[in-house]
Amino acid sequence: MKALLRILMLCGAIAIIGFMFFNTPKENEPLEGPNTNSNIIPQTKLKQEAAVGAMTRPQTGISTLIGKDTQTVLEQYGEPARKEPSSFGYQWWVYNDDVSTFFMVGVEKNVVKQVYIAGQNIDAFPFKVGQKRDEIYRMTIIDYEVAATVGDNIFIFSMSEEDMQTRLLVKFDGLYAQLYIDRETSELQGIRYTDSETLVLHQPYEMSYQGELVRRTPPSSFLQQEIDVASAKQLDDLLNVTRVHHDLPPLEMDNSLEEVARKHSEDMKVQNFLAHESPTYGDLKKRLQANNIEYSDANENLATAYFDAIEAMHGWTNSPEHRKVLLNDRFTRVGSGAFVDYYTQIYLEPASSQKMDSKEKDSEGQTNEEPVSEDSIEKTDQLSP
Repeated sequence: MKALLRILMLCGAIAIIGFMFFNTPKENEPLEGPNTNSNIIPQTKLKQEAAVGAMTRPQTGISTLIGKDTQTVLEQYGEPARKEPSSFGYQWWVYNDDVSTFFMVGVEKNVVKQVYIAGQNIDAFPFKVGQKRDEIYRMTIIDYEVAATVGDNIFIFSMSEEDMQTRLLVKFDGLYAQLYIDRETSELQGIRYTDSETLVLHQPYEMSYQGELVRRTPPSSFLQQEIDVASAKQLDDLLNVTRVHHDLPPLEMDNSLEEVARKHSEDMKVQNFLAHESPTYGDLKKRLQANNIEYSDANENLATAYFDAIEAMHGWTNSPEHRKVLLNDRFTRVGSGAFVDYYTQIYLEPASSQKMDSKEKDSEGQTNEEPVSEDSIEKTDQLSP
């Protein structure tokens, strides 16, 4: 009898240790964006080549909205799902009714300054989401250096080898296209059309300039809070667009996770660190426990030095370790948080009890009152570690 008791106690101890091990959130290295090391270099003399190498501006497709008034956008696409501020003076109009038609329009003083397209069914002529990089190179004039002018000021953007593979800049007459390419699939992930002034404000690449540098007006602290909320929502949207493009189900936004993610982004900025473990609040496991969030599996992606949510999501997608996390098919919930240029996204597989409660609520809400089958319960249990 004593021997049996010892065996049971030993098994219990092993089970507790196993639970603690498997229930510890995984971690990967935080990601620092290209803006960390991008140089802004004033020059006394630059050769102006504004017209050299420029492609003919598209006459069809959504890029024709650039420079048009907002009434044109409303007539063609209706009211957006959300209107959100940005750090650069323009307002984002977000159209997220369907992943296949997802796009965002940047508007300033009722004029369209840029358009970002991630939906495969949006006419982004001459490009198309899902298009192969080799095809883009065959049909497009590509150069390591691209010139832009704002008034009498000249700006030269220089692309790195990494940019040439995953973040191309293409010049049209009075229009620029940033092409976000998936490194693993070599497919076009998203397209950002922008005018020259907005491109210079973003400073997305190393830049030399002659004349007066175009600068943005820093937002007030109150406006920055609204921008941070907007960036978090955009991260959620962009994550689900990416997952659906890779034949994975979208994740459900979780308000509790959003708050944990927001606090961690703020904590990193205020305390000037970039890590999963906070000097004050601990690692992800401690932060989730402090908010009474139960889970079977959890992970988070971190990033900084990206000028907006689009760039941050593209950076995560092209980083192998971060990509594995955001494309993990076990996760069903997500929470995103932003604070200035610090980004946090937490992914969660709920504890088995939470998943069972959700299934019971769904079954109660069905008009035909069909019971939850034993097979579905067994499949849910199999997800537990």
